[in-house]
Amino acid sequence: MAALYYPEVFDVSGLDHAKQIILTEEGPGADTETRWARETPYVMELLGGAFPLRADLLVLDYGCGIGRIAKAMIEASGCSVIGVDISASMRKLAGDYVGSDRFTAVSPDQFDVLVAAGLRVQAAIAVWVLQHCFAPAADIARIAGGLAAGGVGFVLNMPKRAVPAVVEETAEYRKFIWAQDQTDVAALLRGSFDVTAEGVPDTTRTPNMADAGAYWMNFRRRAG
Repeated sequence: MAALYYPEVFDVSGLDHAKQIILTEEGPGADTETRWARETPYVMELLGGAFPLRADLLVLDYGCGIGRIAKAMIEASGCSVIGVDISASMRKLAGDYVGSDRFTAVSPDQFDVLVAAGLRVQAAIAVWVLQHCFAPAADIARIAGGLAAGGVGFVLNMPKRAVPAVVEETAEYRKFIWAQDQTDVAALLRGSFDVTAEGVPDTTRTPNMADAGAYWMNFRRRAG
């Protein structure tokens, strides 16, 4: 069978399962819990270079999962965060994990309705998300459409695509892979935003990921 997009991989049974999907085990010293503890504060440092967190800021966390970074941002500054995620089970877990009335999680379609009604955010982040999106150009357009004039953002991403796909399935068996295509997400970001800074993450603080060519990018919404 041809490879079929398989977003159900992000449907999770509980918190531990969600963590394992959000931050996969990448080998010795890069298990899920180690990555969670070491990488989360580092991501906070990186996104701090894109925009200052403050209590009156509304941030879009695109691909929020269970709210790993949303929780850290709210605890650090008292900002408000709207998370967007395709997984209903992740969104359900996120409310309890973040544990703040300054956070809400919605589906992409729900976010589109809010934007059509006039919602705009001042800042946006997408951490280890766009590499997995089936149609990243559409997701980047959604982020841009939700940003206020002069809005800013931060992306942390892998250079290679890793799209969830089923390549073989029977009644008893399903073969799943992280498929690659030729989409250049960094080029899409540069074509959609004004990039204000970019670089590669510290290899000691993003175990195994920086070694594989991960990059971060700060951007600003273009005028007009």
